[in-house]
Amino acid sequence: MKYKALPRREPKQLRSKERVQKILDTTIQLLQDVGYDSITTDAIASECGISVGSLYQFFPNKEAILYSLADISYLNIHDYFFSLVKEEMKTRKKFDEKLISQLLWMFEESILKVKWYHTIESIVHTHPELQKLDQKSNERFAKSLVKELLFPLFPKLKKQQAMDVAFISVESVDAVFKSLLRESKISKARKKQIIGELGRFLYSYFSQLK
Repeated sequence: MKYKALPRREPKQLRSKERVQKILDTTIQLLQDVGYDSITTDAIASECGISVGSLYQFFPNKEAILYSLADISYLNIHDYFFSLVKEEMKTRKKFDEKLISQLLWMFEESILKVKWYHTIESIVHTHPELQKLDQKSNERFAKSLVKELLFPLFPKLKKQQAMDVAFISVESVDAVFKSLLRESKISKARKKQIIGELGRFLYSYFSQLK
């Protein structure tokens, strides 16, 4: 069976916005407490203190709620990361190894900023629309990376090459950090070592663009 994983409508009034926020907060808490398979719209509505009919005014099913949570998470990570990048680029005149370390630190900080990111990533595989949204997020990251970082540092880059470099970089960083998130027992020292190797890989890759 295919489910529509999109919200019905955006809330306009303050009361509606507060209700939607309550639904989102409750769903992420239930997701953390009981897991994806045990969540139902009835349970979410009950925890919120509203009727399931009120919930359906905004979301047709639990997948749509999770879609909204994922969308918000990815947008927040993107916006926070590139706010840090823009600040860094105000004084950055050239590319060097320190910049790569800074970028990886910025990305990790951005993930930590969104408290439920780990939870969202654990259920991305449950629905095709969430997987598409995850890919859309990476594409948005790549486009912004070209605009905010690659073109300012490497102005001679052709547009297609810049997009390819950004795509490969974003996919590599995303894959490594997702792998680290899944390894709950990994030590801080081991995590630091892996991110360090990722940094060396990116520095070598970016260096050939000079």
